[in-house]
Amino acid sequence: MMGQPIKGDRDLCHSLGTDHLRDYYAANYVGKNLVVVATGDVSHGQIVDAVEQHFSSIPLESSIPAKNTDQAVYIPALLMMRDDEMINSNVGVFYDAPGVRHEDYYAFLLMKNMFGRYRIDEHAEHLNDVHK
Repeated sequence: MMGQPIKGDRDLCHSLGTDHLRDYYAANYVGKNLVVVATGDVSHGQIVDAVEQHFSSIPLESSIPAKNTDQAVYIPALLMMRDDEMINSNVGVFYDAPGVRHEDYYAFLLMKNMFGRYRIDEHAEHLNDVHK
């Protein structure tokens, strides 16, 4: 899901077992997710034969549903979070920007200029930083 750490939450790593890894492998390493690329002076027929020989045992689809495929819900909301959990939080902010011909286009440009440009080296301090 959008906004989650790509490597997962390190606080949960100790709870992973071999069953979790087997299920992940079975759900994701399937033929419909496989892409084979060959470059250079190769024979198309030889590549097809090699792929069929080495990957024919992989199932096309999985009977195990893929996890974490839920879609983000775009709603205005207020988020309350304990300060000690801030290190684990990730936030994505998105706007439905109006097109050039929309009546709100110039108002959106004004809002964009008011917010300014986000720079991680200037804006990524802790919430309770004394400078804020």
